[in-house]
Amino acid sequence: MKLYEVNEDLIDVAMGRLKADIVLRNTNLINVSTGEILRADVAIKGERIALVEDSSHTVGDSTKVFDLKDKYVCPGFLDGHVHIESSMVTVTQFAKGVLPHGTTGVFIDPHEIANVLGVEGVKLMIEESRHVPLRVYVTIPSCVPASFPEFETAGAEIGPKDVEELLAYDNVVALGEMMNYPGIIYKDKKMIDEVKVTLKHGKVVEGHFYGNIMELNAYVSAGISSSHESTSKEIGLAKARLGMYVMIREGSAWKDLKEVIKIVTEDGIDSRRVCLVSDDRHPEDIVNEGHLDHIVNRAIEEGVDPIKAIQMVTINTAEHFNVDNDLGLIAPGRYADLLVLDK
Repeated sequence: MKLYEVNEDLIDVAMGRLKADIVLRNTNLINVSTGEILRADVAIKGERIALVEDSSHTVGDSTKVFDLKDKYVCPGFLDGHVHIESSMVTVTQFAKGVLPHGTTGVFIDPHEIANVLGVEGVKLMIEESRHVPLRVYVTIPSCVPASFPEFETAGAEIGPKDVEELLAYDNVVALGEMMNYPGIIYKDKKMIDEVKVTLKHGKVVEGHFYGNIMELNAYVSAGISSSHESTSKEIGLAKARLGMYVMIREGSAWKDLKEVIKIVTEDGIDSRRVCLVSDDRHPEDIVNEGHLDHIVNRAIEEGVDPIKAIQMVTINTAEHFNVDNDLGLIAPGRYADLLVLDK
Protein backbone atom coordinates (compact mmCIF):
# COMPACT_ATOMS: atom_id res chain seq x y z
CA MET A 1 0.00 0.00 0.00
CA LYS A 2 1.04 3.59 -0.60
CA LEU A 3 2.46 5.49 2.37
CA TYR A 4 -0.37 8.03 2.37
CA GLU A 5 -2.85 5.17 2.82
CA VAL A 6 -1.25 3.85 6.02
CA ASN A 7 0.70 6.72 7.56
CA GLU A 8 -1.84 7.31 10.34
CA ASP A 9 -1.44 3.72 11.53
CA LEU A 10 2.33 4.10 11.45
CA ILE A 11 2.08 7.27 13.55
CA ASP A 12 -0.08 5.45 16.11
CA VAL A 13 2.35 2.52 16.36
CA ALA A 14 5.30 4.87 16.84
CA MET A 15 3.41 6.65 19.61
CA GLY A 16 2.25 3.42 21.28
CA ARG A 17 -1.43 4.01 20.58
CA LEU A 18 -1.54 1.00 18.24
CA LYS A 19 0.50 -2.18 18.49
CA ALA A 20 2.96 -3.40 15.89
CA ASP A 21 2.41 -6.56 13.86
CA ILE A 22 6.07 -7.59 14.00
CA VAL A 23 8.98 -6.44 16.16
CA LEU A 24 12.62 -7.30 15.57
CA ARG A 25 14.57 -6.92 18.81
CA ASN A 26 18.29 -6.68 19.53
CA THR A 27 19.52 -5.98 16.02
CA ASN A 28 22.82 -4.56 14.90
CA LEU A 29 21.16 -2.27 12.39
CA ILE A 30 23.22 -1.10 9.41
CA ASN A 31 22.14 2.51 8.98
CA VAL A 32 22.91 3.28 5.34
CA SER A 33 21.83 6.91 5.80
CA THR A 34 24.68 7.67 8.20
CA GLY A 35 27.09 4.77 7.69
CA GLU A 36 26.69 3.67 11.30
CA ILE A 37 25.88 0.35 12.94
CA LEU A 38 23.33 0.91 15.71
CA ARG A 39 21.70 -1.23 18.36
CA ALA A 40 17.99 -0.88 17.67
CA ASP A 41 14.62 -2.57 17.48
CA VAL A 42 12.42 -2.37 14.41
CA ALA A 43 8.63 -2.20 14.74
CA ILE A 44 6.59 -3.08 11.64
CA LYS A 45 2.92 -2.45 10.84
CA GLY A 46 1.62 -4.09 7.69
CA GLU A 47 4.27 -3.75 4.99
CA ARG A 48 6.04 -0.75 6.49
CA ILE A 49 8.33 0.26 9.31
CA ALA A 50 6.80 2.40 12.06
CA LEU A 51 9.69 2.77 14.49
CA VAL A 52 13.45 2.23 14.75
CA GLU A 53 14.25 2.52 18.44
CA ASP A 54 13.28 0.84 21.71
CA SER A 55 10.11 -1.02 20.79
CA SER A 56 8.69 -1.97 24.19
CA HIS A 57 5.68 0.36 23.89
CA THR A 58 4.71 -1.12 20.49
CA VAL A 59 4.35 -4.74 21.61
CA GLY A 60 0.89 -6.16 22.23
CA ASP A 61 -0.61 -9.61 22.77
CA SER A 62 -0.75 -10.34 19.04
CA THR A 63 2.63 -8.85 18.10
CA LYS A 64 5.14 -11.35 16.73
CA VAL A 65 8.47 -10.65 18.41
CA PHE A 66 11.77 -11.99 17.06
CA ASP A 67 14.95 -11.70 19.11
CA LEU A 68 17.74 -11.44 16.55
CA LYS A 69 20.46 -11.71 19.20
CA ASP A 70 22.75 -9.03 17.76
CA LYS A 71 22.58 -10.22 14.16
CA TYR A 72 23.20 -7.58 11.49
CA VAL A 73 20.18 -6.24 9.65
CA CYS A 74 20.32 -4.17 6.47
CA PRO A 75 17.88 -3.01 3.77
CA GLY A 76 17.00 -5.42 0.99
CA PHE A 77 19.30 -5.22 -2.02
CA LEU A 78 18.24 -3.29 -5.15
CA ASP A 79 19.54 -4.06 -8.63
CA GLY A 80 19.60 -0.72 -10.45
CA HIS A 81 20.03 -2.13 -13.95
CA VAL A 82 18.98 -5.57 -15.12
CA HIS A 83 17.44 -7.23 -18.16
CA ILE A 84 15.34 -10.13 -16.88
CA GLU A 85 15.02 -11.54 -20.40
CA SER A 86 18.79 -12.11 -20.43
CA SER A 87 18.25 -14.59 -17.61
CA MET A 88 16.05 -16.53 -20.02
CA VAL A 89 13.29 -16.95 -17.45
CA THR A 90 10.04 -15.16 -16.63
CA VAL A 91 9.70 -12.45 -14.00
CA THR A 92 8.17 -15.04 -11.67
CA GLN A 93 11.05 -17.48 -12.00
CA PHE A 94 13.61 -14.67 -11.79
CA ALA A 95 12.08 -13.59 -8.47
CA LYS A 96 12.35 -17.15 -7.16
CA GLY A 97 16.02 -17.16 -8.10
CA VAL A 98 17.18 -13.82 -6.68
CA LEU A 99 15.09 -13.37 -3.52
CA PRO A 100 17.02 -16.05 -1.58
CA HIS A 101 20.17 -14.03 -2.38
CA GLY A 102 18.83 -10.88 -0.74
CA THR A 103 17.61 -9.03 -3.83
CA THR A 104 14.23 -7.54 -2.88
CA GLY A 105 13.90 -4.98 -5.68
CA VAL A 106 14.98 -4.59 -9.30
CA PHE A 107 14.90 -1.82 -11.89
CA ILE A 108 14.40 -3.60 -15.18
CA ASP A 109 14.86 -2.49 -18.76
CA PRO A 110 12.75 -4.92 -20.83
CA HIS A 111 14.17 -3.85 -24.18
CA GLU A 112 14.55 -7.43 -25.43
CA ILE A 113 10.85 -8.21 -25.19
CA ALA A 114 10.05 -4.70 -26.44
CA ASN A 115 12.16 -5.32 -29.53
CA VAL A 116 9.86 -8.23 -30.36
CA LEU A 117 6.44 -7.18 -29.01
CA GLY A 118 6.76 -3.43 -28.51
CA VAL A 119 4.58 -1.65 -25.95
CA GLU A 120 2.48 -4.77 -25.40
CA GLY A 121 5.60 -6.68 -24.35
CA VAL A 122 6.45 -4.01 -21.78
CA LYS A 123 2.89 -4.15 -20.47
CA LEU A 124 3.17 -7.94 -20.12
CA MET A 125 6.26 -7.48 -17.94
CA ILE A 126 4.52 -4.81 -15.87
CA GLU A 127 1.47 -7.01 -15.35
CA GLU A 128 3.44 -10.10 -14.33
CA SER A 129 5.53 -8.03 -11.94
CA ARG A 130 2.38 -7.16 -9.95
CA HIS A 131 2.07 -10.81 -8.86
CA VAL A 132 5.54 -11.56 -7.50
CA PRO A 133 7.03 -10.89 -4.03
CA LEU A 134 9.86 -8.93 -5.66
CA ARG A 135 9.52 -5.15 -6.09
CA VAL A 136 9.86 -4.63 -9.82
CA TYR A 137 10.33 -1.11 -11.17
CA VAL A 138 10.36 -0.58 -14.91
CA THR A 139 12.46 1.68 -17.11
CA ILE A 140 10.95 2.16 -20.55
CA PRO A 141 13.03 0.80 -23.44
CA SER A 142 14.33 3.85 -25.28
CA CYS A 143 15.89 2.31 -28.38
CA VAL A 144 13.38 0.06 -30.12
CA PRO A 145 14.43 -1.08 -32.64
CA ALA A 146 17.89 -1.36 -31.14
CA SER A 147 19.71 -0.95 -34.45
CA PHE A 148 19.27 0.00 -38.11
CA PRO A 149 16.95 -2.07 -40.38
CA GLU A 150 19.91 -3.42 -42.35
CA PHE A 151 21.28 -5.02 -39.17
CA GLU A 152 18.14 -6.54 -37.64
CA THR A 153 14.49 -7.29 -38.23
CA ALA A 154 12.69 -5.91 -35.19
CA GLY A 155 9.13 -6.80 -34.35
CA ALA A 156 8.10 -3.36 -33.15
CA GLU A 157 8.98 0.27 -32.60
CA ILE A 158 8.63 2.48 -29.53
CA GLY A 159 8.50 6.26 -29.83
CA PRO A 160 7.79 9.35 -27.70
CA LYS A 161 4.01 8.81 -27.63
CA ASP A 162 4.51 5.24 -26.40
CA VAL A 163 6.94 6.49 -23.73
CA GLU A 164 4.35 8.99 -22.52
CA GLU A 165 1.70 6.26 -22.34
CA LEU A 166 3.94 3.95 -20.31
CA LEU A 167 5.03 6.71 -17.92
CA ALA A 168 1.48 6.64 -16.50
CA TYR A 169 2.08 3.26 -14.84
CA ASP A 170 2.86 3.43 -11.11
CA ASN A 171 5.97 1.28 -11.19
CA VAL A 172 7.54 2.98 -14.23
CA VAL A 173 10.34 5.15 -12.88
CA ALA A 174 12.59 6.07 -15.79
CA LEU A 175 13.43 5.98 -19.47
CA GLY A 176 15.71 3.01 -20.00
CA GLU A 177 19.30 3.09 -21.15
CA MET A 178 19.77 5.53 -24.00
CA MET A 179 22.01 3.33 -26.15
CA ASN A 180 21.71 5.65 -29.13
CA TYR A 181 24.08 8.24 -27.72
CA PRO A 182 24.88 9.64 -31.19
CA GLY A 183 21.14 10.28 -31.52
CA ILE A 184 21.35 12.48 -28.44
CA ILE A 185 24.48 14.45 -29.24
CA TYR A 186 23.36 14.99 -32.86
CA LYS A 187 19.75 15.68 -31.76
CA ASP A 188 17.76 12.95 -33.47
CA LYS A 189 14.16 14.10 -32.97
CA LYS A 190 12.79 10.75 -31.80
CA MET A 191 15.54 10.30 -29.20
CA ILE A 192 15.40 13.88 -27.95
CA ASP A 193 11.60 13.80 -27.71
CA GLU A 194 11.72 10.59 -25.65
CA VAL A 195 14.07 12.30 -23.21
CA LYS A 196 11.96 15.46 -23.14
CA VAL A 197 8.72 13.67 -22.32
CA THR A 198 10.42 11.67 -19.55
CA LEU A 199 11.91 14.76 -17.93
CA LYS A 200 8.57 16.56 -18.27
CA HIS A 201 7.04 13.83 -16.12
CA GLY A 202 9.75 14.21 -13.48
CA LYS A 203 11.37 10.82 -14.16
CA VAL A 204 15.05 10.05 -14.67
CA VAL A 205 16.76 9.02 -17.91
CA GLU A 206 19.19 6.10 -17.84
CA GLY A 207 22.38 6.17 -19.87
CA HIS A 208 24.64 3.94 -21.92
CA PHE A 209 27.70 5.86 -23.09
CA TYR A 210 31.26 5.22 -24.23
CA GLY A 211 32.30 8.26 -26.31
CA ASN A 212 34.79 11.09 -25.69
CA ILE A 213 34.66 13.75 -22.99
CA MET A 214 33.15 16.45 -25.24
CA GLU A 215 30.40 14.07 -26.31
CA LEU A 216 29.87 13.00 -22.70
CA ASN A 217 29.24 16.60 -21.66
CA ALA A 218 26.67 16.94 -24.43
CA TYR A 219 25.04 13.65 -23.41
CA VAL A 220 24.76 14.68 -19.74
CA SER A 221 23.46 18.11 -20.80
CA ALA A 222 20.44 16.36 -22.34
CA GLY A 223 19.38 15.23 -18.85
CA ILE A 224 20.82 11.72 -18.74
CA SER A 225 21.88 10.91 -15.21
CA SER A 226 23.55 7.49 -15.08
CA SER A 227 25.63 5.06 -17.07
CA HIS A 228 26.52 1.41 -16.55
CA GLU A 229 28.78 1.38 -19.62
CA SER A 230 32.15 1.97 -17.88
CA THR A 231 34.97 -0.50 -18.38
CA SER A 232 37.87 1.40 -16.79
CA LYS A 233 38.59 3.59 -13.81
CA GLU A 234 39.20 6.59 -16.08
CA ILE A 235 35.82 6.30 -17.82
CA GLY A 236 33.99 5.86 -14.53
CA LEU A 237 35.78 8.82 -12.99
CA ALA A 238 34.92 11.08 -15.95
CA LYS A 239 31.24 10.24 -15.57
CA ALA A 240 31.28 10.72 -11.79
CA ARG A 241 32.90 14.14 -12.16
CA LEU A 242 30.05 15.24 -14.43
CA GLY A 243 27.47 14.26 -11.82
CA MET A 244 26.37 10.92 -13.25
CA TYR A 245 25.55 7.90 -11.14
CA VAL A 246 28.20 5.33 -11.99
CA MET A 247 26.61 1.89 -12.21
CA ILE A 248 29.29 -0.78 -12.02
CA ARG A 249 28.40 -4.01 -13.84
CA GLU A 250 29.34 -7.43 -12.58
CA GLY A 251 27.15 -9.91 -14.41
CA SER A 252 27.46 -12.92 -16.64
CA ALA A 253 28.47 -10.96 -19.72
CA TRP A 254 30.39 -7.93 -18.45
CA LYS A 255 32.64 -7.97 -15.39
CA ASP A 256 33.76 -4.38 -14.83
CA LEU A 257 33.94 -4.24 -11.05
CA LYS A 258 37.64 -4.99 -10.59
CA GLU A 259 38.67 -1.99 -12.69
CA VAL A 260 35.88 0.54 -12.18
CA ILE A 261 35.64 0.18 -8.39
CA LYS A 262 39.09 1.78 -8.26
CA ILE A 263 37.32 5.15 -8.47
CA VAL A 264 36.43 4.42 -4.83
CA THR A 265 39.35 2.32 -3.59
CA GLU A 266 42.14 4.29 -5.31
CA ASP A 267 40.76 7.74 -6.15
CA GLY A 268 38.63 7.91 -3.02
CA ILE A 269 35.59 9.58 -4.59
CA ASP A 270 32.36 9.85 -2.63
CA SER A 271 30.73 6.47 -3.17
CA ARG A 272 27.16 7.67 -2.66
CA ARG A 273 26.74 8.10 -6.43
CA VAL A 274 28.07 4.62 -7.19
CA CYS A 275 25.74 1.62 -7.64
CA LEU A 276 26.48 -2.07 -8.15
CA VAL A 277 24.34 -3.75 -10.83
CA SER A 278 24.13 -7.09 -12.59
CA ASP A 279 22.94 -5.96 -16.07
CA ASP A 280 22.69 -9.57 -17.34
CA ARG A 281 22.82 -12.63 -15.09
CA HIS A 282 22.36 -16.19 -16.35
CA PRO A 283 20.37 -18.70 -14.29
CA GLU A 284 23.33 -20.99 -13.60
CA ASP A 285 25.35 -18.03 -12.27
CA ILE A 286 22.51 -16.98 -9.97
CA VAL A 287 22.25 -20.54 -8.64
CA ASN A 288 25.99 -21.21 -8.34
CA GLU A 289 27.34 -17.79 -7.32
CA GLY A 290 24.43 -15.60 -6.30
CA HIS A 291 23.09 -12.27 -7.41
CA LEU A 292 23.74 -8.90 -5.72
CA ASP A 293 25.09 -10.70 -2.64
CA HIS A 294 27.89 -12.02 -4.86
CA ILE A 295 28.58 -8.54 -6.28
CA VAL A 296 28.66 -6.95 -2.81
CA ASN A 297 31.13 -9.57 -1.67
CA ARG A 298 33.26 -8.94 -4.76
CA ALA A 299 33.35 -5.22 -3.96
CA ILE A 300 34.44 -5.97 -0.40
CA GLU A 301 37.15 -8.29 -1.76
CA GLU A 302 38.42 -5.36 -3.86
CA GLY A 303 38.75 -3.21 -0.75
CA VAL A 304 35.42 -1.41 -0.43
CA ASP A 305 34.24 -0.77 3.12
CA PRO A 306 31.35 -3.22 3.77
CA ILE A 307 28.87 -0.49 4.72
CA LYS A 308 29.70 1.46 1.56
CA ALA A 309 29.28 -1.71 -0.50
CA ILE A 310 25.82 -2.19 1.01
CA GLN A 311 24.95 1.45 0.29
CA MET A 312 25.78 0.78 -3.36
CA VAL A 313 22.89 -1.72 -3.59
CA THR A 314 20.42 0.05 -1.30
CA ILE A 315 20.13 3.77 -0.61
CA ASN A 316 22.28 4.91 -3.55
CA THR A 317 20.04 3.09 -6.02
CA ALA A 318 16.82 4.19 -4.30
CA GLU A 319 17.88 7.83 -4.27
CA HIS A 320 18.85 7.75 -7.93
CA PHE A 321 15.38 6.55 -8.94
CA ASN A 322 13.62 8.84 -6.43
CA VAL A 323 12.03 5.95 -4.53
CA ASP A 324 13.91 6.42 -1.24
CA ASN A 325 10.67 7.43 0.51
CA ASP A 326 9.65 3.80 0.05
CA LEU A 327 12.80 1.68 0.17
CA GLY A 328 16.58 1.57 0.29
CA LEU A 329 16.97 2.24 4.01
CA ILE A 330 15.66 1.04 7.36
CA ALA A 331 13.64 4.01 8.58
CA PRO A 332 10.05 4.86 9.54
CA GLY A 333 7.62 4.87 6.64
CA ARG A 334 9.70 2.63 4.43
CA TYR A 335 8.77 -0.86 3.30
CA ALA A 336 10.06 -3.50 5.70
CA ASP A 337 12.22 -5.17 3.06
CA LEU A 338 14.99 -6.29 5.40
CA LEU A 339 17.85 -8.76 5.34
CA VAL A 340 19.20 -10.58 8.38
CA LEU A 341 22.82 -11.24 7.53
CA ASP A 342 24.83 -14.35 8.35
CA LYS A 343 27.98 -12.27 8.77
